Amino acid sequence: MVKNWQFLLAILWLQLSCVSAAKNEVQQSPQELTVQEGELITINCSYSVGITTLQWLQQHPGGGIVSLFTLSSENKKNGRLIATINLQEKHSSLHITASQPRDSAIYICAVGHSAPQAPGVHT
Repeated sequence: MVKNWQFLLAILWLQLSCVSAAKNEVQQSPQELTVQEGELITINCSYSVGITTLQWLQQHPGGGIVSLFTLSSENKKNGRLIATINLQEKHSSLHITASQPRDSAIYICAVGHSAPQAPGVHT
C-alpha cells in the first residue's frame, strides 16, 4: 500500500488580539482563524484614532512576543509576510502567503498614538 502524503494537510490555528490604550479604538478581525497549510492568511486591523505607528506582533505558545512589522506610512514585506497600511481608511492588514504549521501563533495589532494635549500646554 502506498501512502499518499500529498493529502495530509496541517491545520493552523491562529488567535488574534489587539492592543490599544483605550476601549474600542482598535478592532482586529477575524478573532480566530483556522486554515489549511498553504492557504493565504489575511488578518485585518482597523483603528479609530490618529496613529504615529502600528505594529504587528506574533507570540508562539509558551514564547515571547516578537515584532513582525512597525508601520508608519508604507507597506512592508519580509519573506512570506506582507503588512499593508492605509492611513486615510485607518486600516492595516497582515498577509501570510503559503501558510505553514510554524505560523500557528497569536497575532497582535498594536497602535501607538500621541495623547491629546491639555489646553494651554505647548511642546
